[in-house]
Amino acid sequence: MTTSPHSSALGATALRGIKWTTAAAVVTAVLQVGYTAVMARLLDPAAFGLVALAGVVLRFGGYFAEMGLGHALVQRPQLSTNDLRATFTGSLLLGGAVAGLFWGLAPLSRLVLDNPAVVPLVRVLALGFVVASLGLTATSVLRRDMRFEVLAKLDVTAYVLAYGGVGLGCAAAGLGVWSLVAASLAQQLLTSVGAYVVVRHPVRLLFGWRHYAALVGYGSRVSLISFLEFLNGNLDTLLIGRLLGPVALGLYNRAFMLLYLPMYFLTNSVAKVAFPAFSQVQQDVPRLRGLYLRSSTLVATLVLPLCAGVAVAAPEMVRVLLGPKWDASAPVLQMLCVAIPLSLTTMFAGIVADARANLRRKVVLNVQFIGLLVGLFWLLRGYGVVGVAGAIGIGEVVRTLLYMRITHQDLAVRYSALFALYLPGLRNALVVGAGILLASAGLRGLGWPVLLVFGLQMLTGALALGALLLRWPPPELRPVLHRALLRLENTPLSTPWSRSGLRRYADWLSPAPAARPETDFATSAPVPATALS
Repeated sequence: MTTSPHSSALGATALRGIKWTTAAAVVTAVLQVGYTAVMARLLDPAAFGLVALAGVVLRFGGYFAEMGLGHALVQRPQLSTNDLRATFTGSLLLGGAVAGLFWGLAPLSRLVLDNPAVVPLVRVLALGFVVASLGLTATSVLRRDMRFEVLAKLDVTAYVLAYGGVGLGCAAAGLGVWSLVAASLAQQLLTSVGAYVVVRHPVRLLFGWRHYAALVGYGSRVSLISFLEFLNGNLDTLLIGRLLGPVALGLYNRAFMLLYLPMYFLTNSVAKVAFPAFSQVQQDVPRLRGLYLRSSTLVATLVLPLCAGVAVAAPEMVRVLLGPKWDASAPVLQMLCVAIPLSLTTMFAGIVADARANLRRKVVLNVQFIGLLVGLFWLLRGYGVVGVAGAIGIGEVVRTLLYMRITHQDLAVRYSALFALYLPGLRNALVVGAGILLASAGLRGLGWPVLLVFGLQMLTGALALGALLLRWPPPELRPVLHRALLRLENTPLSTPWSRSGLRRYADWLSPAPAARPETDFATSAPVPATALS
């Protein structure tokens, strides 16, 4: 029914997808800041708090409202008309069922949240499950075909019209908290309608279990894994709040967000594109193996040195961004600099497992990880919030090793190759961390303003990392650097001397990807240097 990009163009398609996904994320983030600033003047804080409470209740339904059918559609090696009809029918029925369930059980939310005003919000926002189900099939097809430019434009357009038009209009008309509800539902509706207009898939309902067996078998396990990962991701918050109290939780949460959000933003666009890209070549194990190793190496090369710099500059970073009263978050931030880069790097192993439908092992891994975290939290609870952060770090090391075992068995990658993908990042982390440490040793004794010290630390780290990437650029970055240099060479401000230098460096960059195919260092077999390169 749909066609995948030709293998020789997969890399270029993936890179375009990353660019468009990143651009949409940046634009939406800027719009969110402006929207929040305006709405904060039109609504009181209670309105935002009520919607946030309703969101906590509805979040659980989100893991089962589609039962992983969209994920299954993207992963399918071959797509038929019946697959599209089954996904549309199944998602519509599931969305309606979950919406009806939340509508009927909404009064029970008062027992958990102790706020009756949440009940009508939960009921109306639950309609979003139905609205989103109408566009699930179309958006999944767009993801499968890697048409991320269309998805990016739809996301930004829907946000502008829904929040800038419907939301602000309703708030100005005095609708209060319901303006936030209307904006949320309008965004889902606009995205669903826009995606369908582009794809125009069949909407005739289809019944019969044989059409659903494969999709539901895969999708239900994806939903279970997503729920387990949700527990993994929030277990620290639940246990810190329970065992250590709200003050410790606040210190931990701010330190976590300070590091996780920029790192997640850096890698999320790649992750969104990686699943459909990996699914395209799921049967070509040598090629998928090469894609996995190059993607993980690239992320580790960038994330590890950034986290090393944060670990060294943590006291100044906390003081500048959060203020003096948050100084106790600095050691927590330093401990998390071990956990978060490992979490972001191993995400590609999880994506490979999804693309290869290797889900049973992934379920077992997540259950093991939950048990491990509970045990570590209990053992280290006496060390306070720093102990919890240390438990997260130890847990991520173990989770990384467990994912290595799965990848070793599934893709036949040697353990030496799996460990070697961290070496460029560790080298960069050592140099960046040492550079900032030396600079900090001299700066901290001068009595200069902390903002100036932090700025010089950032400058030192940026120069060190930039020099490393220019001298030893990862293969994935070579074509990007080559194109940038050619553009610089043709600018009016360039001189004959600078053009000569840029040309020599561009010539040094170009032979690596062009003269020979990349080699998968796990097997010494040629690997096509296309996707994500």
